[in-house]
Amino acid sequence: MKVICVQENLSKALSVVNRAVATRSSLPVLANILVATENSMLKLSATNMEISTTVLIGCKVESEGAVTIPARQMTELVSQLGAEPVELSLDEDTLELAIAGGSYRSTLKGITAEDFPSVPAADAGTSLKIAPGFLKEMIDLTVVAAATDDSRPVLAGVCLTIKPDEIVFAAADGYRLAVKHLEADTGVDSDVQVIIPRSSMLEISRILADLEEEVELIISAQNTHVIFRVGNTEVVSLLVEGQFPNYEQLVPPDHQTRIVVSTEEMVKASRIAAIFARGGSNVIRVQTGGEEAGPNQIVVSSRSADLGENTGQVEAMVEGDDTFIAFNARFLGDCLSIVNAEEIEILLSGATSPGLLRPRDDLTYSHVIMPMHMVR
Repeated sequence: MKVICVQENLSKALSVVNRAVATRSSLPVLANILVATENSMLKLSATNMEISTTVLIGCKVESEGAVTIPARQMTELVSQLGAEPVELSLDEDTLELAIAGGSYRSTLKGITAEDFPSVPAADAGTSLKIAPGFLKEMIDLTVVAAATDDSRPVLAGVCLTIKPDEIVFAAADGYRLAVKHLEADTGVDSDVQVIIPRSSMLEISRILADLEEEVELIISAQNTHVIFRVGNTEVVSLLVEGQFPNYEQLVPPDHQTRIVVSTEEMVKASRIAAIFARGGSNVIRVQTGGEEAGPNQIVVSSRSADLGENTGQVEAMVEGDDTFIAFNARFLGDCLSIVNAEEIEILLSGATSPGLLRPRDDLTYSHVIMPMHMVR
């Protein structure tokens, strides 16, 4: 194999696929990136057996070939080369890849490409196309609520439901729930539901940040994996087996108190309160009415036996009964950090019922947080 490519394109492609490399594995080849020629292009692939990422880049192919090369070392090496074209030359006998750029020439020892796991191909299944901006927004608004441990695998992912007239993303970890709806003519006749691992969703979101082309989403006919294809980049992820909870029934259908508040001011108040909450039970209280909160105010407070206490009065529109609720500081902060709206709506039904947060007048997104029980 001998190819010549633009250093910037090669470096960017390596940084994308490098994130799919296995960090801990008994198989040495999983610490490598597959470097191969395909259809007069250079193909770079990496996998950790849960997610596989492939990027094709344009190059000048003088001879065909394939090999796997240590991912971290190749990525670091290419990123340090100058703007001159990079030449990759493979010695088929020794499996050594020579990397030359400008006045630098290096050689990395590889492993045969035959040992690299095959990436599942897209077969006949559910397929749809979606704008990258919409997809990234849906992922970012929901993945934050997915569980970060595998004690309940179905909760360590994002549930994707494709209906004839809409796409729904949902995630829950037992303490909070995030649901985002998007109206769309999907072309399916009946609902299709799968669970995509949290790590795969985070990776897709990172990739979409720099892309503008339409994303093709394909679910395999056997519901074993999902493929995201955009431009010359393809990400294949295994799906989580199991049944996701009926999340629709977890969204409070009504409320007793409605608060509309500036998102910026609520973020500021919660961040200040979180300083004191971390020194205690990690609780932030939101209160309406009473001696501390005026008719157009809410009080955001926290206290720590060792550190002290904090009280913030925030201007807000309040409708309904006076109430208070205690939120986990991290859960509240996570929700507020991802809501892209000038004002946020907080719907409450007392101290022991879940709180519902969403952008004002936006019924397509719901973020439910379970309350923390404490004495008023």
